[in-house]
Amino acid sequence: MLVNQLLTGIWLTMSYTPSAEEAFASVEYIMRDVDYGWLLRYMHSTGASAFFIVVYLHMMRALMYGSYKKPRELIWIFGMLIFIVLMAEAFVGYVLPWGQMSYWGAQVIISLFWGDSRDW
Repeated sequence: MLVNQLLTGIWLTMSYTPSAEEAFASVEYIMRDVDYGWLLRYMHSTGASAFFIVVYLHMMRALMYGSYKKPRELIWIFGMLIFIVLMAEAFVGYVLPWGQMSYWGAQVIISLFWGDSRDW
């Protein structure tokens, strides 16, 4: 699963333009003009969702078996830190296409952490 994410992510990066003006157009280019670009994008998107399902199942198992108790508290804390990094990475991946859903999703998440963006 992780290999799928790495390979499709690298392949998608080759055709992506990381600018606010051209990000959406580059995603459209990948979807329409790159050979099997639509398949790579959807494999990457679906792989991210599947990866989160596996992470949540792993966390549920750890809670059921009490893996957060002594002597494994430090392992649990590192796991939660990795989970936070994973959530941040997923947010960045969600925002990268810079379509309407990405833009408004970014607005909601930013307002959760730093208040209303109109106050800036």
